[in-house]
Amino acid sequence: MLWAVLMAGGTGTRFWPESREHLPKQFLSLFGSETLIEQTCARLFPLVPSSKVLVITQQDKTGLVKKLLKRLKPWQIVGEPVGRNTAPCAILAAQIALEKDPQAVIALLPADHLIRKEAVFRRALKAAQAMALSSGLPVTFGIRPASPHTGYGYLEMDRRAGRRNGFDFYRLKRFHEKPAVAQARRFYKSGRFLWNSGMFVWKASALLEAAKKVLPEAVRLSGQITAAGLPAGMKKFYAKMPNISIDYALMEPLKGRILTCPVDFGWSDVGSWESLREVQAGDAQGNVAGGQALFLDSRENIVKAPGKIVVMLGMRGHLVVDTPDAILVCPVEKTQAIRQIVSELKAKKLHRYL
Repeated sequence: MLWAVLMAGGTGTRFWPESREHLPKQFLSLFGSETLIEQTCARLFPLVPSSKVLVITQQDKTGLVKKLLKRLKPWQIVGEPVGRNTAPCAILAAQIALEKDPQAVIALLPADHLIRKEAVFRRALKAAQAMALSSGLPVTFGIRPASPHTGYGYLEMDRRAGRRNGFDFYRLKRFHEKPAVAQARRFYKSGRFLWNSGMFVWKASALLEAAKKVLPEAVRLSGQITAAGLPAGMKKFYAKMPNISIDYALMEPLKGRILTCPVDFGWSDVGSWESLREVQAGDAQGNVAGGQALFLDSRENIVKAPGKIVVMLGMRGHLVVDTPDAILVCPVEKTQAIRQIVSELKAKKLHRYL
């Protein structure tokens, strides 16, 4: 009954110059030889059979997904002709799964996150499936915060709602946007707040019933898409879908009727180059290298330059990324602003670097 939906439509501009329009973040090999989307799919097995995995991606990336995820059949890889955020993706996936399995529970999972404790993740997924089935409510994973991080949204826990497979579940009181430093410290200190992982587990029929109340047109269009057959239905109807996220479209109206499960399975959303320092072992001075690098009187640097040696002399807190046609050098603290580089390249019509 458990289906996995890999949401792989993002552009990942914060990983420029490695991430490009033709090769977004989910198709990068940032940790090891496999891409993030391959790692996301592989960690599902054996809990989720390959026949119950759906991938929603950009239309022009379907060929790449087929090449990477060879166990999936063509119907399991759905191409979006235009981006419409995560709510239409979830509704369409629920429609596809429900037509094949009336008892389907779907796990909506970003395709570009890192999870190091994969066995714990699968146990949590199984527990969330059981809870979603018994309650009919959506379940979201909340990451136990390791610090008062300002780069994540937060989930505020309410009263305890039950326990499954060794995991506790709580009513979700409220979603909070990325906080300022002082507020993040209060959240962290209280013990009642979790990082929002962006992962949801929900019975497909319950998701569609909830969506009919707030996005009835999207539900109607999803039915037309599957009736027309993929990919013809996508080409004809998908652009008419609203452009809105799951959080705003489906979760906000369900306040008080959402469950959250506090977990610690070695999660990172890999949101920027800076995150490599959080999840990858460095040297005694906190330097992290992807490729060969020599650090002299240097600390807290990140280097990604395969095929070359990079020497950092007297440098602190800097990022160096080398690709065949572009080199990025900036303070690590500025990596969240890399999107500005992409915007500037577009403004200057330097499309060959996008």
